[in-house]
Amino acid sequence: MQYSLIAWSAVFTIQLGAFATDWVPEIHEGCNLLASQLPGRVSFPNSTQYALSNIYYSGRQAEIHPACFVTPEDTEDVATTMKILTSSSIPFTVKSGGHTAFDGGSNIAHRVTVDLVRLNQIVLSDDRQTVSVGPGNRWANLSETLDPLGLAVVGGRVSDVGVSGLILGGGISYFSGRYGWACDNVRNFEVVLASGEVVNASPQSNEDLFWALRGGGGSNFGIVTRFDLVAFEQGDVWLYTALYPLSSSTELVPAFVDLSINGLPADHDGHTFFIMTNLAALGGFIIANYLYHATPPTTVGDTPEVFVKSASVAGSFLNTTTVANITTHSKAISEPYGGRKAWAGTSVYLGEGAAQLLQDIIPFYKEHANLLIETAKETNETVEPFFVYQPITANILDAMQKNGGNALGLTPEKGPLVHIQVTTHWETAHLDCLVRQSAADLIAQIQALAEERGLFAGYTYMNYAEKNQDVYAGYGQVNHERLRSVASAYDPDGLLRSLWRGYFKV
Repeated sequence: MQYSLIAWSAVFTIQLGAFATDWVPEIHEGCNLLASQLPGRVSFPNSTQYALSNIYYSGRQAEIHPACFVTPEDTEDVATTMKILTSSSIPFTVKSGGHTAFDGGSNIAHRVTVDLVRLNQIVLSDDRQTVSVGPGNRWANLSETLDPLGLAVVGGRVSDVGVSGLILGGGISYFSGRYGWACDNVRNFEVVLASGEVVNASPQSNEDLFWALRGGGGSNFGIVTRFDLVAFEQGDVWLYTALYPLSSSTELVPAFVDLSINGLPADHDGHTFFIMTNLAALGGFIIANYLYHATPPTTVGDTPEVFVKSASVAGSFLNTTTVANITTHSKAISEPYGGRKAWAGTSVYLGEGAAQLLQDIIPFYKEHANLLIETAKETNETVEPFFVYQPITANILDAMQKNGGNALGLTPEKGPLVHIQVTTHWETAHLDCLVRQSAADLIAQIQALAEERGLFAGYTYMNYAEKNQDVYAGYGQVNHERLRSVASAYDPDGLLRSLWRGYFKV
């Protein structure tokens, strides 16, 4: 679902003349210095480029107003920007796609936001094995380029998500069953360090930095200015989507767990996720079951063998089958920008009793959702509470171990798990505190019950985390300490730790 021209125009108009920034003299001087060194690349309040840069997925980010935006056009510009910011001790943050839900994730009040939107190169190697991608791209830019060529990369499932944030936080993909996450399929990172030095990180060069950038986030290490991604042959993708009343969870949850433990590890082309929400137009609480396959059946109407059991669960009141390219699929689940968004997450192991646990926490979610819905009614607002199960299966864990493994701390020895995502969309700041607290309470309830039953995994996917969650604790002590060591090696003065604000810090 995309914004109409009218909606985009409204956002632009609001941004263009909405406010006067509270200037901090040193920051004002820093913005002017940047403008003198990077003419045409620095924008100030009440300018067209500033308004365009301050468009974000979540209103919690868009309502923040930096002193200026810097929009570098190449790696050299990023290096110049970094040198000025760090040498002048100017707090800053960096925006790739601007899809972080929480306030301050990739925007900063009265300081400097570096918008990478102009670093949008997409270059395919002559042998069609590697795509070099700038961090200013959204995943739709890549799929629109690669679909006609019969190629794909392990990338985001939602068209508007930025390339950089998804990869650096891990990167769940339609193709993770065969290849692992997006971070596992980067051949090389080009990185601007805190000093302004440009380095490459790969299995052959700066191997420790290469490891850290695969899931460790970017704000501790440097600004990535190019990702060299593995490309592979890929045609259309098959999708079966079915909607059920929430009461069908008693059959759908065991089928989901069986698929995650026994089905998907045997068929690496399969991918699934499982969404619960409340839609008054459809009668209240529902479940949407998504089943993707990278190799569509040769006979129209057939279902891939791995999904036969899940797709045969009775009680669906609406179902569709789609065979289409990646761009079509990613745009189908894209969400409009605007409104307020929040994410939070946790995970549980797919061990003995997992199906019962995943069933037993659904009432916790319903209690959370009903609280938000009833409170929103008091001020005539709407709220959309989502509860999402996404499996991290044995075959994905195996694929994550390539090139020395990533930083996430997920291993085959620990076993497969399910990431549980709490997502909320709402209208005004009136509900901000309640949304955050209720989501935190729900996560705490889930974790307490999982711990009681010996299934608590502790991992939180960075890209679905709320800002107050301790993401790195879930990576394990050894990996957390190693990430700190890598950060110290490449930024010995701790400049990024102190100056790059807003995102998760090791």
